[in-house]
Amino acid sequence: MNAVTAVRKMLYCCLLLMCGHGLLSTASKADTPPTIPTGVIHVASDLWPGFTEPDGKGAYLHLLRLILPVDTALELHFTSFSRSILMAEQQQVLMVIGIGVKDSEQLLLSDLPFDVDEIAVLYLSDQLQLTDNSKLSMLRLATQRGYNYELVMNIDNTSYEVDSIRTGVDMVRNQRVDAFLVEKTELQSKLSAEDLAGLELRFLKGEPIFMGFANNVRGLELKRWWDYQYQILYRSGQLEPLYQQYPNFILPDLASAGSVLTPAK
Repeated sequence: MNAVTAVRKMLYCCLLLMCGHGLLSTASKADTPPTIPTGVIHVASDLWPGFTEPDGKGAYLHLLRLILPVDTALELHFTSFSRSILMAEQQQVLMVIGIGVKDSEQLLLSDLPFDVDEIAVLYLSDQLQLTDNSKLSMLRLATQRGYNYELVMNIDNTSYEVDSIRTGVDMVRNQRVDAFLVEKTELQSKLSAEDLAGLELRFLKGEPIFMGFANNVRGLELKRWWDYQYQILYRSGQLEPLYQQYPNFILPDLASAGSVLTPAK
């Protein structure tokens, strides 16, 4: 073997070692678990009975504390749903609990949904018969402010926005609108059977619900932490016992993540 050939072989081996080191470094970085952002984590949410209670209890807050480290400095801000989204968009908070894909174009969403909204329509049973969803576009509809269920249902007619479920129900009862698009579980948790007497509630479809994060560096860090931890708990089966503790808390099917889900009945 002449000197030139020997040098070429040595350089080739060095190149292989360098490439191998680069691949190992890349793989190592890819496998490195994300880190949670430092400092206080501000979270905004509406108050939903059984899910986000003012005393810090509820299914969503239980899940939040399961995902975050026990020593996390967490500050909850309870306000209306639309205001919660706005606070995250304006980066006043780092995270907003429970939004759909149609609720904001500015926020980062968790990779996987963590619940399913049961979108339903409420109407006077003696005034209206709804057997076909296509008829919804011909009705005067009320919706809750910020929920955007009309977009989820691909309804392009103008809807009346209301600030409370009670107002939406009253508008239907007083025939100011033909029907009210509402989340089934939330409606039934806030009003009694007597309140809903004479009204028909018809399930329409399930909408996957995500965590929303501020579109900044800390928001992205928190999103990556959430996604990593949630998937670990999901795949290990550790989430199932948590979901079973709370009625109407729906664990989405991982294989169907991102699609429109129909809750199990």
